Amino acid sequence: RWAIGILAGAVASSLAIAPSQAKPARAEVGVSATEIVLGMQLPQTGTASPGYNKVDDAMRAYFDYVNSKGGVNGRKIKLVVKDDIYKAGLTISTASTLINKDKVFAMVGSVGTQTHISVIKDINRRKIPDLFVNSGYSGFYTDPKKYPTSFAALGTYVVESKIQAEYLKANFAKELADGKVGVLYQTDDFGRNVLAGFKQQGVTFPAANTQKFVAGSQALGLTAQVKALQASGVTLVVIAAVANATAITIGTAAQLGFRPKWLVTSVGSDATTFKTILASQGQSAAAAAFLLTGVISASHAPSPGEDTDEYVVAFKKINDEFNVGPDKTWDNNVLQGINIGYLTTAALMGAGKNLTRKGLIAFLEEKGSTLGGAAFSPLGYSSKTHEAYNSFWMGTYDANSVLRPIGGTRVLYTTDSAAGPITVSNYKRPAIAADALPKVG
Repeated sequence: RWAIGILAGAVASSLAIAPSQAKPARAEVGVSATEIVLGMQLPQTGTASPGYNKVDDAMRAYFDYVNSKGGVNGRKIKLVVKDDIYKAGLTISTASTLINKDKVFAMVGSVGTQTHISVIKDINRRKIPDLFVNSGYSGFYTDPKKYPTSFAALGTYVVESKIQAEYLKANFAKELADGKVGVLYQTDDFGRNVLAGFKQQGVTFPAANTQKFVAGSQALGLTAQVKALQASGVTLVVIAAVANATAITIGTAAQLGFRPKWLVTSVGSDATTFKTILASQGQSAAAAAFLLTGVISASHAPSPGEDTDEYVVAFKKINDEFNVGPDKTWDNNVLQGINIGYLTTAALMGAGKNLTRKGLIAFLEEKGSTLGGAAFSPLGYSSKTHEAYNSFWMGTYDANSVLRPIGGTRVLYTTDSAAGPITVSNYKRPAIAADALPKVG
């Protein structure tokens, strides 16, 4: 969509207990005999919140499902969530509350590059696990010595945009050569990471075809940027922006009679969010679906509209039964939230009954790449990188607002966040268990 003055959290004091009840003298923060406390921050309100504000409720739904089955090694999972409105200054204070007041064992699923960058150093300094961060900013994960406790939930923006760049070179070579491809990007590490991936594969954008905006300013409609792209004569536009900015851009372009092809980064292309934003601007569902049809994007996971996918089927059932959020409409954000819940549960199981922060991080580095999930790509975790998914497939939205593989067959392309080549993946996703609980060997 990854020193701030947070006071050190207190460690639980030793308890005098009878020998027959002997327990470790020093308990791990956020872990008791009956509970594991996890923390998360994301925009629940504000201009960037549409779509992303459903991820926490989806995660909690999966944790509640796990709790209904007895939890992890007898401990129930508790998720404490804070609204940072996608503002870095507020993220600092919400992190402080989660660490010092709520005494979380780990952070999990936090949303946003520029917000998370304001707290990641301190979280790592405190050696707090920073799990499945909802940011594809490569700078968080490619050097574990810099951020040893942070692990991604997304493929990096560099990996994704390298693959998208190769797609453009293969299918829109003439447009690239004629200067007919433009870009609209957020002026933050998210947007710059996307441009870096395209550049790595030899795709750059002429200055006249390049437009940018500050995250949050999309509330103004991005009319100036869209008009400038229209005037430049581009016929294809790459959008590197959060989901509501993507919808606003395409909706504004339609009002101006500007109808290029659109190629959108995966974190900005959720169909439900797209329709919700355009509905708030007076567009009918049918009109919004028409505008989304033909939009090109990428994904590491199944489209939420793939009703026969076994993970989609299982996760939708859990969402229906356990999600108590104000909007549990099934979409990519809900799929992502439940998948993170699934992966977090697997990681907690793998770390063992004697749950510690150090043990959890060690497990993810040593065996995290073996954890399955909804993605068609393995996790890339090791002691050398904390990147999540290194494979994406290219698709276009059909008339039913479902992202479908281009050419009808899903092909997973694999690369890295550096100068590595792009190859075709042969990874086989493990099947989900009948009870939809992870199995960790």
